[in-house]
Amino acid sequence: MVDVTKPIVISADSFRLSNETFQCRTARLVNMTFPVCLYTAKTDHIVTSLLQRGIYYEGDEVSRLIRLFRRDRRLQFVDIGANVGLYSLPAARVTQVLAVEPNWRSVYRLAKAVYLGDIASNITLIHNAVSDVRATRNMGVHPRNQAFAFLINSTKCRVTPTNKICNTLPPTRTILLNDLLPLMRSKKALLKVDVEGHEVNVFTNPTAAQFFDHIEVPVVLMEWNWCKKHATDTVQRLINFFYSRGYAAFSLNNHKVEKHYISWPDNIVFKKSPHIFF
Repeated sequence: MVDVTKPIVISADSFRLSNETFQCRTARLVNMTFPVCLYTAKTDHIVTSLLQRGIYYEGDEVSRLIRLFRRDRRLQFVDIGANVGLYSLPAARVTQVLAVEPNWRSVYRLAKAVYLGDIASNITLIHNAVSDVRATRNMGVHPRNQAFAFLINSTKCRVTPTNKICNTLPPTRTILLNDLLPLMRSKKALLKVDVEGHEVNVFTNPTAAQFFDHIEVPVVLMEWNWCKKHATDTVQRLINFFYSRGYAAFSLNNHKVEKHYISWPDNIVFKKSPHIFF
């Protein structure tokens, strides 16, 4: 019987199971060079297309994280929605990483980059989605933006949350944030969460409080653009999860956001100290 509380850990050489061939190229960031395995520009017009032109997507944010890991060696990195590893791959060169990604096509690419970069000892790869239930769910993905992968409640994806056409991905198993605790290698961690609006389901008291009770989390970097589109009580529940634990919301420029959450920027940071991170 499958233990539904146990995350699916995959090995760095699992990419050999794929029937795809991956283009991998050398990326450069914060005085480091490392392989990243990509899609084609036709099927991934943001991350892949930019890297092919020598532009590292969200490179400024990743660079700031790397500097923080170098300042505090106790920090482990938990990357929920890792995609092909733009955050996890450089982070694994300076700290321990737990990378969670539900899209098998992205997991294979991340695994091959880990294998080529010889960093398997520093990174744990998880093929799950993090949610508020333990279940098996289907997924959809934008055909030209592979990072835009999301859980769906039907057998076939009809439209993306932005009413664009979408493709259907194989099912994935969902776990809780609490289920990651046995895989943690430190009692202090920084979380980055990019799950296309599903953040409201990741951070609930029944499913995530235990993680925060056992792990010191000074910073949570979160995509906010899709979160704020949920019903008001759902968004407020997410905000209260952090406010009740002493966090405040900041912009990436380190300005505390005081306005209504609907006016918050597309990416925010929940943190307890006004000085840490940025």
